[in-house]
Amino acid sequence: MDPVFFSVMLGGALVAGFVSGLTGLGTALIALSLWLFVAEPAFAVPIAATIAVACHVTTLAFVRRGVVWARLKPFLIGGLVGLPAGVLLLPLLDRETVKLGLGLFLVAYCSYGLLVRKPPLVRGGGRLADGLVGAGGGFFGGLLSISGPLPTIWAGLRGWPKDEQRGVYQPFNLIVLLTAAVGHYASGRVAAADAGLILGATLAAVLGALAGLAVYRRASDAQFRRYVLGMLLLAGVSLTAERAAALIG
Repeated sequence: MDPVFFSVMLGGALVAGFVSGLTGLGTALIALSLWLFVAEPAFAVPIAATIAVACHVTTLAFVRRGVVWARLKPFLIGGLVGLPAGVLLLPLLDRETVKLGLGLFLVAYCSYGLLVRKPPLVRGGGRLADGLVGAGGGFFGGLLSISGPLPTIWAGLRGWPKDEQRGVYQPFNLIVLLTAAVGHYASGRVAAADAGLILGATLAAVLGALAGLAVYRRASDAQFRRYVLGMLLLAGVSLTAERAAALIG
């Protein structure tokens, strides 16, 4: 195997795992931003889903005290409603336009969030509002394979401590990503010959996640908020730049 290819794949997994351990999100985004320089999307995307699932399983064990089933339940129910809706509307909507809109929203919101010292908090709405946000996350998961931003932002707006924020959006993303990974493997997109690379990337991602988790555990709630907003801002810039490049090209 090409040593440059192998180094980029393992290095990308390590960096993506670190970000996941630190913030609880962004595994696939970071990995693919590096991997797509040396690999085709059809090859890289299933592996990205695999390492994302591995990172979530690893880090959730350390923030399990923040997982409150009564709080998580509305998000999951909403996600199960929104996910098939996004899949069904996939042929009818312009995915690239929706992607651009989501990217611009993330850039605007996260830039604002990073500039203000005391962000606004949302106390009202109850479980209905949580369920609607979960439905939005599921919808974008079905349409764009991007399920995390809305539940992540909402958990921050609720003002929950950092473990409780991750206790909402990490299980939510885990279920969506696990579903996607199972679909990739069931469709035969992953060859048995790639098992060694997948194992190596997964181990590198888990090691990175543990390192990121060590930094996370020393961070205050305010620092964690900035880490998450920075990660979401990067996601928004990536989505916007991708669409802008397509329009220019």
